[in-house]
Formats: sequence, C-alpha cells, structure tokens
Amino acid sequence: MVTIKDIAKRAKVAISTVSYVINNSKNVTPETKARILSAIDELNYYPSMAARSLKTRRTLTVGIIVPDISNAFFTEIIRGIEDLFNKHDYSVILCNTDEDQDKEKRYLNTLYEKDIDGLIFIGTGKNEEIFKNRKEVPIVLVDRKVSGDFDSVTVNNVLGGFLATDHLLKRNRSSVMFLAGDLKINTYFDRLQGYKLGLKTHGLEFDESLVHLCKVSHEAGYQYMEKLLTKPFDIRSIFVENDLIALGVMKALLIKGIRIPEDVAIVGYDNIPTSYLVVPSLTTIDQPKYLIGKKAGELLLSKINGNKEAKKQIVLDPEIVVRETA
Repeated sequence: MVTIKDIAKRAKVAISTVSYVINNSKNVTPETKARILSAIDELNYYPSMAARSLKTRRTLTVGIIVPDISNAFFTEIIRGIEDLFNKHDYSVILCNTDEDQDKEKRYLNTLYEKDIDGLIFIGTGKNEEIFKNRKEVPIVLVDRKVSGDFDSVTVNNVLGGFLATDHLLKRNRSSVMFLAGDLKINTYFDRLQGYKLGLKTHGLEFDESLVHLCKVSHEAGYQYMEKLLTKPFDIRSIFVENDLIALGVMKALLIKGIRIPEDVAIVGYDNIPTSYLVVPSLTTIDQPKYLIGKKAGELLLSKINGNKEAKKQIVLDPEIVVRETA
C-alpha cells in the first residue's frame, strides 16, 4: 500500500511537506505542491479517511435525508447539494425515507453513528426529538420545517399557492378545487394559505368542500381523480399542489374525454421535467430546485467551518410557468 512516505520520496520532499499539501494546512510553494500532486497521481495514492479524521476531527462526509428519491423535485435539489460538496472534496451519503417516520429515524441514527460532519434534512418533521439530542451536528433543513432553532432553505409556498390560484381565477373560473398532499407537512399547509389568499383577493369565500387530500404520486392522482369522476363533476379549475399528482389527474380527465384546459384548467406545483413533456404541457409553479440545493450546501459548509453567526433562514421565491393546461 502506498504511504505518505512513498510520496515524499518520489517528490523529494519531507514527509511533513506532503502532509501540509494533503491536509491543506500550510502554504507550500506552487512548484513543490505541483511536484507532490504529481507524485500522488503517479502512485495512485488515497489518504486514509480514518487517519485524516483523527487529525482534523472531520470525516469529510455529509448526510442527506429525502422523502422520495423518485420525485424529480428532490433529485434536482440533491444535485445542487452534491455539486457544491464535490468541489470541497466531501462525500455525500443519501438516504431515502419514503415519508416513513420510523425509516427516517433509523437513517438519522445511522448517519450520526458514522460521525458525519453535517446533515441536510428534507423529512417528515415528526422526529424532532432526535434533532434536539444531536445539536452538535450541524443541520440545515430544506423545503420543510420542524420546531426549534435551525438553519433552513425554503421557498415562499404561500406566494406559490397564491400565484397558482390567482392565475386560475383570472381565467374567469369562479371555483377552484384544491388537491393537496398531507397538510400536516408545512409546505403543503402553506400552499393552502396561499390558495385562501388568492380566493380572498378575488372576493371569494373559502369552501372547505373544495379541498381534497391525496397521496403524492402519479398513481394516487389518477386513482383519486378517477373516483371523483364517478359522480357528477362540475369543477372547471384545479390547483394541484404537486406535479406528480397533477399528471395523474390529467390522465384521468383525458381518458374520460374531458378537455384540458377548455373544460378543466389545471395548475401544478414544482415544475418537474415531465411537466413540460406531457401533452398538453402543464402550467405549474416553479421552485428553483438546483439553487435550493446549492444554498443549503453553502449554508451547511459554512456551519461545518465554524460559522457561529445567528441562525439563518433563506427563503426563495417561486414563479409561475404558464404552459397549456391553464
């Protein structure tokens, strides 16, 4: 096995000088550094992570917990996070929970046992105790919130809900059905508040009978809409606060011969890639997914590097992307 001693011998420098370059702990002349890096490359040397962590008290690993890796919304966030940490030679451990509280808790414990340097959490918000007991691990929340004083990167979902509802009502659709996921999750709840604000702005009363809850998937959206269509259906516009659900809703409507947007207008939420590939293409609320991931990564890295400033909450604005369904 190649050691730091072999690198020093090849580069004709002291072992301590090689260590300075590997750990980036002291300035080394550009010529000497280039010679050492060349020797590392020639000998295919990889520093021991265990040895490095003993010296630096870091493992150069961070954890990411997401609720659904199959959802393109989260995939793009992850890419932003990974790209940021890859530039800083960090490895990323990705955990998918399927919105399962118990699975999420197991993953949290596993990541803590691996002595990760930090955690980016997009979770159920139902395992708050485990956060309070692990305050020594830097944590950044993304998209969802839990109670407590944590750094976070979120999107203004109230604004997003308002933009969707306002757009539908400007098309002279007097009633807007609201189809959502679990309203116990703050992102969905906030979009409901935006929906209510949109109604109020147009002088309309909130009608709870127009609020429907559905699991978050293509299949769930299709099955829920198919069930609604077994009865007389006079709704002319639907705000679906998740693109996956919206695509399933569209399929059910089109199979029944209901035209979109002529008979029913639809606005989704997230602007996943599939939303512009379907016919008709989906009008939706765009969240800056890659930027969310990048900002979360920057915030976590700052915390890992000892930034002790007051907790930071970054809130980004969504935009409506008008296509063919509304």
